[in-house]
Amino acid sequence: MKTTQNNLISQVIAFIWLPHVVGIIGISLGFQEWFVQKTVLNLIASFGFFSLYFPIQNRRRWMLFSLFFLGGMTVEWLGVHHGLFFGNYSYGVNLGPKIDGIPLIIGIFWAVLTFITARIAKALLPDKTNFILVAALGAVLMVALDLLLELLAPHFDYWTFTPIAPPLENYISWWAFGFLFQLLLLGIEKDGFASDQDSLRVSTHIYLAQAVFFGALALFR
Repeated sequence: MKTTQNNLISQVIAFIWLPHVVGIIGISLGFQEWFVQKTVLNLIASFGFFSLYFPIQNRRRWMLFSLFFLGGMTVEWLGVHHGLFFGNYSYGVNLGPKIDGIPLIIGIFWAVLTFITARIAKALLPDKTNFILVAALGAVLMVALDLLLELLAPHFDYWTFTPIAPPLENYISWWAFGFLFQLLLLGIEKDGFASDQDSLRVSTHIYLAQAVFFGALALFR
């Protein structure tokens, strides 16, 4: 049974990486428009794998996930419509359906990223580390991925800042909200998901696949 589960997780990891690797190759060969338009499908697939293999089956965790989704959508709405927290920016056309200018996938991204970076940070630090320090590291991981995204976001028409470069407040706000979300998650969950290795493997590969995808394209562009 354990061997079957390991094989299944290995297949899931392969499916996580496959579209990212193919996307890097396709965009590098000049098919950027076609692949970039499929970004939202890739992110939805990552959300699907996260939902299946992260231990988020109970009502409490789905409530937390929903809270992070709504929180992410709210701060993004305030950012886009009032210039708060992140600077002056607007979303482009390649992140799928929007609600009042905010792509739905962005709220999902906030929630998924909160869970997976908390899980990774928990694994990176010693077992008895205070959850505040774990949340701080998790928020750093969130900002690190945002840094890579910012390098390509205008080029791929994900979002655009005015002026072009995102201000320092963008990264400070990303860390601050990420830290608050993770404090809530880790404070409520405590050690609830720390021993599940499948969630750690899936979380790590979702994170690394995104980092490699955007990092490689930024390097080659």
